[in-house]
Amino acid sequence: MKRPTRELVREERRRLGKKVKPARKTSGFTIWGRILFILTPLLLASLVAASYLTPLFAIERISVTGNERIPSAEVASALDDLVGRALPTVSETEVATLLADFGLIETFALQAEPPNTLRIKIRERQPLVLLVRGGQNLMYDAAGIEIGPTDQLGEYPFFVFDGDPLEDARYRVGMELLLSLPVEIYQEIFALEVSNALTIRLELKEQNLQVIWGGTDDPLLKSEVLLSLIATGLDDGVTVDVSSPTSPVVRHPN
Repeated sequence: MKRPTRELVREERRRLGKKVKPARKTSGFTIWGRILFILTPLLLASLVAASYLTPLFAIERISVTGNERIPSAEVASALDDLVGRALPTVSETEVATLLADFGLIETFALQAEPPNTLRIKIRERQPLVLLVRGGQNLMYDAAGIEIGPTDQLGEYPFFVFDGDPLEDARYRVGMELLLSLPVEIYQEIFALEVSNALTIRLELKEQNLQVIWGGTDDPLLKSEVLLSLIATGLDDGVTVDVSSPTSPVVRHPN
């Protein structure tokens, strides 16, 4: 059954009487935001590609710092294969392989200085003792690595030692002691010796003092006791036993 004409006309009037909402306009900021959202990843990707595929960041200069004993030219020469390479492609593992023959290098750090410089910051091994080998006074570091010969005596203590620094437990015990000592005690040591029982004996520069140190325990307490005894004015050739630092013993030569 058809609806009355009057009712249809009324509904049509109500429909036409409703306001049509205008479409929201897009602002300029919104448009630019969308453009940047799309272009930024593309620009970044292009920059990364350029750094790898073009000479833009190719290495032209290798700078070496932190070295004292190793000539900078020798280090740079060992890294010649990196010249022309893009800075981002150089890894620490690759550089470590190229510098493997430099035993004096303990650690290093890479620093890229765009656009074209690679900086190598070196930390060299530091001498701690002297070992007599083949009639030469050779400097060794705490790890047992030979650093080289020296004619300057008195700066580092002699280690009376005939074993392999890399394998012998006596060397490790001696280095453990030296690294634990206050600077003022270390600088006073002329020579040290570690027995097969891993007990330590020191000879000091001043007054030819002999020190029975014992084990590596209580190094600070033993150092304080030793310095206190020295301050009392010990005679030449005296032997001081601080192996039991709470009960030190001073023995005078016969």
